[in-house]
Formats: sequence, structure tokens, C-alpha cells
Amino acid sequence: MSPFPNQTSTYLAVRYSLEFVVVVLGITVSFWFNEWNEHQQELAYQAKDAQDLLQDLRSDEVRLDKVAQDTKTGLKNTARIKENHKRLQQGELTYGSFADSLTQLGLPYYWKTFFMNDGTYKTLLNNGRLQNFPSDLEDAIKGYYEYVSKRVQDNNATVDNVSLNYVMTHHPMCLLFDDKEERRQFMRNPRIQNQYESIGFYTGTLAFRHRIWVHGSQIAQYKTIRDKVDSLLVEFLAELPAP
Repeated sequence: MSPFPNQTSTYLAVRYSLEFVVVVLGITVSFWFNEWNEHQQELAYQAKDAQDLLQDLRSDEVRLDKVAQDTKTGLKNTARIKENHKRLQQGELTYGSFADSLTQLGLPYYWKTFFMNDGTYKTLLNNGRLQNFPSDLEDAIKGYYEYVSKRVQDNNATVDNVSLNYVMTHHPMCLLFDDKEERRQFMRNPRIQNQYESIGFYTGTLAFRHRIWVHGSQIAQYKTIRDKVDSLLVEFLAELPAP
């Protein structure tokens, strides 16, 4: 029997208490470290995802600018055709001069259409990481990719159909795109002259020009939505804590 039973009991109680505290503290620190590490990984994923989205959006910006410029060119060229045809009808321009102007102009509008770069968005949607963004940013991202993508598909099909119909039905000279002399001979054909002098060619050009204008307006709307998402992503990245 120990000569100091109370001291021994106190020593053991203190020892076991300290060991318990050390164990609990170790578990707590380990849990906290794992939680901190997971949070850092989540921030790293968010930063990488935001940067990848921005890269896709910047690619879209280049494409949208190109299509927008093409619509401006199309509007300018169809305005020239429209005004020259009015002058032809009013006797201010001969058919020969009118035909020469069309020959020199060639295809008035290369109907380039816009296709979104949505690879990152689809990946984030599938792996569930899109919902890790703040709700307002998530809604803006979805708004761009879901709203615009559906309208892009319908609009592109319409632009293709209207443009092809204009060339095939009203302005077949455009099919002879590689030889100006062949175009000149084509335009001298009496039946072709009747077609180009007709009101049908004029109204067909008006309809084509209107479609180009609508397409340009939609592209401008896409650009506005894209710019908003771009700005929100830049702000989000700026607010992320440094790693």
C-alpha cells in the first residue's frame, strides 16, 4: 500500500486529465486543419472556375464583336443596294450602272453567326460546382448561358434560312462569287435583268436588310448580358482572399 495514497490519486487524475486534454486538443486541431484545408481547396476551385469562365466569356466577346461588325457591313451594303434600286426605278440610274454596282459589291452580307463557348459552364453544371458561387453570380451565369444559348440556336437558323433564300430567290448573282466577268455576263441576260429590275428584288432586299438589323440587335443584347457576367466574375475574383 502506498504511503501517500491521496498524492498518488491526485497525480493519476492530473496525468489522465492532461492526456485527455492533449488528445481532445489534437483531434480539434486536426479537425480544424482539415476544415481549413478543405476551405482553401474550395476557394482555389472557385478561383480556377471563375477564371475558366472568364476565358470562355472573353472568347465569346471576340466572336460577338466579329458578328456585330459583319452585321454593320451587311446593313451598309444592303442600304447601298436599296438606294441604287430606287434610283434605277426613278430613272436616275441605268440598268447597266446598277448591274455594275452589284457586280462590284458581290455578296453584300456574309452571314456569320454566333456560337457560344460553353464548355466550362457545362462542366460546372455537371459536377455541381456552379452552386458554390454566390447565388446572384450563379443566377447571372445561368441567365447568360441558358437564355442566350436557346435564342442563339433559333436565331442562327433563321439568319441562315433568310440569307440563303435571298441569294437563291432574289440575288442569284452572288452564287458566282469567284469571277467578276462571269457575273457581268450573267447580269446582261434579259430574263435576269427583268428579275433585278422588279419590285420583288427591292422588297426582297428590304426583308433581308431587316433580318440583318434584327440579328445585329440580338447580338448587341447578347453582348450586354455577357458584359454583366464578365464584370461580376471580375468582382468576385477580386474579393476572394489571397491563398
